[in-house]
Amino acid sequence: MHRYFTPLLLITILLPVTSQARECLPGYQDDNSRFVSEQIDTAEGKLNVVNDRSTGLQWLYCPYGQHASADGTGCEGTPAFISTRANVEDNPLMGAIKQANDRLGIPAHPWRAPDIKELFTLYNNQCQPAIYAAQGYPSTSLQSQIAADKETLCADAAPKWDEVTEQWIEAPDDVKTACHAAEQQLWALTNIAFGSDSSGGEGYDFLNFAGSGETFNVGGIGISSVMLRLVRPIPTIEE
Repeated sequence: MHRYFTPLLLITILLPVTSQARECLPGYQDDNSRFVSEQIDTAEGKLNVVNDRSTGLQWLYCPYGQHASADGTGCEGTPAFISTRANVEDNPLMGAIKQANDRLGIPAHPWRAPDIKELFTLYNNQCQPAIYAAQGYPSTSLQSQIAADKETLCADAAPKWDEVTEQWIEAPDDVKTACHAAEQQLWALTNIAFGSDSSGGEGYDFLNFAGSGETFNVGGIGISSVMLRLVRPIPTIEE
């Protein structure tokens, strides 16, 4: 487990306002030679990716479901959220991956979900959150928006006392479901939780990039939703 850094030993690195602000150990600098940003052509236009020279992997710049902002300094939209309790028979990853690959046509190296070891290569234990500046992440404003939505939805989902019947009236199931979904989305954003295709139990293992709490989490324990960052080998020019 990666421990929370002592606040007095941290220096603050302010990333663009659309991204996450990091606090890093004194003297830390991002290795600008490791990550190389690129735009690739797809059926739906340009797609921002990041090539990791140290691993030979190409990652989506933004979590799946989001897109790069016009100035390329962050991610916009709402990411897709995947339940960590899903299993092989009920696999929401497949639909997301198929949709992403449809944009590429017939690629020699299709997008896929990372395994847990690959996901760990994006974990930056010198900073909190444990992220690299080369990758895009959901904005703090999105987190605030979903937090506000959750308050409204969950207030509607709470049982209401009926003065006439003197009984508690349960909210409709769809209202409860909306509340639960907002809770899970907020959890994923707060913990900067990203899933893998590795499984050590009844679901997908995932990492918490927030830099506090448990870093590695076994899928299927608890009820959690996570974000997804697709990966593939860096294509060669011939491909």
